[in-house]
Amino acid sequence: MEHDHTISGLLRKRDDLMGDMQALREDLARLHNDVEAIDRVLDAFGYVGDLEARTPRSNRVVIFYRNELRQWIMRELRKGEPLSSRDLAERICSAEGKDIHDKRMVCDVVKRVSKALRLLRDRGFVVGKRDGAGRYLWSLVA
Repeated sequence: MEHDHTISGLLRKRDDLMGDMQALREDLARLHNDVEAIDRVLDAFGYVGDLEARTPRSNRVVIFYRNELRQWIMRELRKGEPLSSRDLAERICSAEGKDIHDKRMVCDVVKRVSKALRLLRDRGFVVGKRDGAGRYLWSLVA
């Protein structure tokens, strides 16, 4: 083809940009965890001020971009083992470099994972069943 060189250059540039985006997401997650750790220390020292008022406003914290979470869940479930929403959330947090001991953050990710799984179930991609411990385990539709 006459555009092979241009196409390969654009693909290489795209890969570089995707790597930069991933690095920025990891940096943002690390910084977010650091701020939350400082907040906990301030609380432990008895600080009673309004930390939210000191926080610059942003529209919302974007952890996952459009369809990114659902695609990640599908990849994890393709590995074959049924997983709970919490299992998936902890794997996501680990993969993103987040602290899985941060209960508030993990609970937020569990909620997002649960919603994504319900959407995938409604579209017929996944199915959930309760195990012996009463947990809801998700797997791909056969």
